Amino acid sequence: MAVREFTESDFHAVCNIYFEAKQDELQFESGVFEIVPLNQDAVILAAFKESKVLVFEENEVLGFAALYGDQLRAMFVRRNARGRGVGQALLNCARPRNEKMLLNVAKSNVKAREFYERNGFIVVGETARMYGEKAIIYIQMKSG
Repeated sequence: MAVREFTESDFHAVCNIYFEAKQDELQFESGVFEIVPLNQDAVILAAFKESKVLVFEENEVLGFAALYGDQLRAMFVRRNARGRGVGQALLNCARPRNEKMLLNVAKSNVKAREFYERNGFIVVGETARMYGEKAIIYIQMKSG
């Protein structure tokens, strides 16, 4: 098991993880969402490309985290790898780079919110962001 820096050869795997995990992130929101693949979403792709990206690899890429400044922009883990320490390993590697880390997590994504709370993040606000035509409420969290 290893967390390492992203390389272009990881892009296909990262796109697959993003697509699957984005579905899961929004599953508790009302309505139906058409998930736009990472490589087809110009705004998300631009943010991804300007971020420092870490991947977790164990024979294959199982998760990734995207960091920009003091913000954890994204952290997604393959569905069949959740609960195996992938997210924890990514967060552990991301935090030393940024002790005062900020992130947004979908308010409806209770498991993710609990994960961040266990890791010392506190709620500092709420924001709404559009995904397609629908507004999603996100909890803003900050590490201590």
